[in-house]
Amino acid sequence: MNKKGRSGFVRYLLLFLAGTLGLALIAVLVVSLLRIPIDLSRYKSVAEATASKALGREVSIEGGMVVTTSLWPYFEIEGLRIANPGGFPRGDLATMDLARVGVGLLPLLKSKIHIREFSVTGLTLDLVRSAGGEVNWVLEHSDPSADGGPDTVPSAAEQQPVASDSLSIDRLLLEGIRVSFRDADAAPLEFVMTQAEGAAPAGEPMELSMQGELLEETFTLEVSANSLGDFLAMDRTQLGMQLDIAGTRFIFTGLSEALRGGHAIELHVSVEGDNLSSMNRMLNLDLPPLEDYRLRADMRAVPGKIELSALEASVKDSKLTGSMLLDRTGQRPLATLDLTANKIQLNDFDTGKWSAEGGSSVADAASDPEAEVSPGAGEAPAVQGDAVAYDRLLSPAVLGRVDARLTITVDQVLSGDDLLGSGELQLTLQQGRIDLDPLLLKLPQASMLVKASLKPGEQASQAALRVLVENFDFGVLTRMSDPGSEVAGTLSVDIDVTASASNTRSILSGANGYLDIAGHPENFRSGLVDLWAVNLLSEVVASSAKGEDISEINCLIGRFKLVDGLMTAEQLAADTSKIRICGKGDISFVDNTIDLVVAPMAKRAEFFSLATPLAVRGEFEDFRIGTRAGVLSLSTTAVKFAASPVTTPIKRLFKGELPKDGADMCALPIGPREQELEKLPGC
Repeated sequence: MNKKGRSGFVRYLLLFLAGTLGLALIAVLVVSLLRIPIDLSRYKSVAEATASKALGREVSIEGGMVVTTSLWPYFEIEGLRIANPGGFPRGDLATMDLARVGVGLLPLLKSKIHIREFSVTGLTLDLVRSAGGEVNWVLEHSDPSADGGPDTVPSAAEQQPVASDSLSIDRLLLEGIRVSFRDADAAPLEFVMTQAEGAAPAGEPMELSMQGELLEETFTLEVSANSLGDFLAMDRTQLGMQLDIAGTRFIFTGLSEALRGGHAIELHVSVEGDNLSSMNRMLNLDLPPLEDYRLRADMRAVPGKIELSALEASVKDSKLTGSMLLDRTGQRPLATLDLTANKIQLNDFDTGKWSAEGGSSVADAASDPEAEVSPGAGEAPAVQGDAVAYDRLLSPAVLGRVDARLTITVDQVLSGDDLLGSGELQLTLQQGRIDLDPLLLKLPQASMLVKASLKPGEQASQAALRVLVENFDFGVLTRMSDPGSEVAGTLSVDIDVTASASNTRSILSGANGYLDIAGHPENFRSGLVDLWAVNLLSEVVASSAKGEDISEINCLIGRFKLVDGLMTAEQLAADTSKIRICGKGDISFVDNTIDLVVAPMAKRAEFFSLATPLAVRGEFEDFRIGTRAGVLSLSTTAVKFAASPVTTPIKRLFKGELPKDGADMCALPIGPREQELEKLPGC
């Protein structure tokens, strides 16, 4: 080949190489800049086999697989199914309609994973924990039991968290997520997450916001960590979660091994809300409507035990501190709760008409308590028309779930501005039986002791009630309903009864024993009571004299015996400086009726005295006060009234007077008796 031919060949070769290089560069630019989808469906079998081997369970892909070109390629997969591992019921751990992941290629050259978008649609998770503690969501290579159990200390390499800048996600989007969790044989807990959106940029805090529905309540969940690496490592100082549901805010910060299949949990927990009863529907419980409540504690959970330390529970301005332990390692779960408080304001715990047994917190409508039927544990709330009845706190279904021991010690118990003294409460729940022994309140000059035992249930069981109140400030009771009341004095109560009962409301319906009460009120003017039996003319004159010579009540006394729920008055009277009012009759706790007659008597015979006996009859919530025998009593009173100018001098001559201060009655004791009581003087 001549020189001219060789130069032409070289020129054509250079042109060919330049063209080829140009085409290659164009191809690279096209592949790098344009997203060209490539169908990988023909490789599904390879992907399924590889994933199944890696995860230790069957993996199948029912839809397509697509990958795109560019420096930020996207990988899409449809119809992914991940089966449960061996040892679990047949079925799937997870199913997913569509997943899409966009990853940067250039960061991979620096050993960094930069995900531009991670989106999942239609994900269903069925999480199961077996009776032996195994879980179906842990991959074989990460099973903590493989190295000796859940409490095995990981190696230094295993503890090393993912570097904060080695993994990042610009946009995370989850839609249509359904999660079900079953713990052994317990009923499944399900929630729906309509949407979750977040991001974890390199070297910046990770934030994830979720919205959905749990236990028929909408919720929002905010998850944050110093970085995505910290979140995946579950570092206790860098992870936080805030859940808002049913008018309640839950905040968790700390370490949880649960997401990695372990059992140990260490969290700082905070719970607060405006009204505790807002969680009724979520928990299927009739909770008391306590306002402005908060709970904070350090929680540690290991298999079979949950411990709350540094516990602070407060309602408005009342705060209790202490600890709690829930032990499930025995035959029955046992909860032990020890609390102390410097000061407790009883007004902070005002629950209105709510009752732990009455079920008055019925949603959306008022209903007849006798018509309510509470569901059993784990069942849906009973529906009554437009109302829903939740499990009552004192129902057998609730009390039978756990045994418990509760101790509360309070330095100062307040009722409004009244200091009641120091208090102590000890309560035991065992096999569904409640034992209150004791509820004790101590004052320098007074005390209150309450002991009770009851087992609520379908059938009545042995119950007991012991109440001993000595010299309690009478004014405290009146100021509870009327803060401006000036009534004072002391009140003493002695109750000792036993019965066969199934609830607190029926504890007196079959009771046997006694119920005594004695009061010495002050600043309690008798007013119109004096007009009932004393000289009519003198009382009218005294009333017009700006309150001069108006008598005051000296004391009240009522001593009753209880036989099979029928309470009979053995001694019943009220004494003022001018009259004594005596009563007799019965109060039935079997049919909730009253049948009493009270009659006034002047301490000295008076002219123009009315002294008409009155009867109190009817049901507890609908009784009537009237003359003892209608027209007959009125006519008899009229005759006595007209004849008093003649009969009064004779009575004063032959009948002694009762002491003005009521010393003959007011000093009598109350409490146990070994024989029938005598009638009160003058009655």
